[in-house]
Amino acid sequence: MDEPSDRRARAIAVWEDVSAGAVAEPATPLREAVLDVLAAEVWSRPGLSRKDRRWITLTCVAAAGQPVPIRTHLRYALASGDMTVAELREFALHFAMYAGFPRASFIDAVIDELEASDG
Repeated sequence: MDEPSDRRARAIAVWEDVSAGAVAEPATPLREAVLDVLAAEVWSRPGLSRKDRRWITLTCVAAAGQPVPIRTHLRYALASGDMTVAELREFALHFAMYAGFPRASFIDAVIDELEASDG
C-alpha cells in the first residue's frame, strides 16, 4: 500500500495529466477525495485508455446536467489533446439522441465557447 505522501504525489501527477494543467494541494475533503481516490486509484488504472475514461466521464457529467463539471471536463478533453472539437460535436449529437436535446444544446454551447477561446 502507498504511503499517503506517495499516493498524493501520484494523484497530483495523474490529475495534472488529465487536466492538462497544474494542480494545487486540495483545500477541502471533497477535493482530497478527487485526488486520492479518483485520480490515484481510478484514472490511473489499466484496462481503459485515458480517452476511454474521458468519454465515460463526459457522458456521466452531461447526464447529470451539471454545468461546472461539463465545462471542466470538456475543457480538459480539448486542453489535453485527447479529443478534437469535431469529436466533441459528434458526442453532443449522439448524446442528444439518447439523453435529450436540452442538455446536448448546453454541451454544444460550451464547445462553442471553448473553441472561440482556443480551449
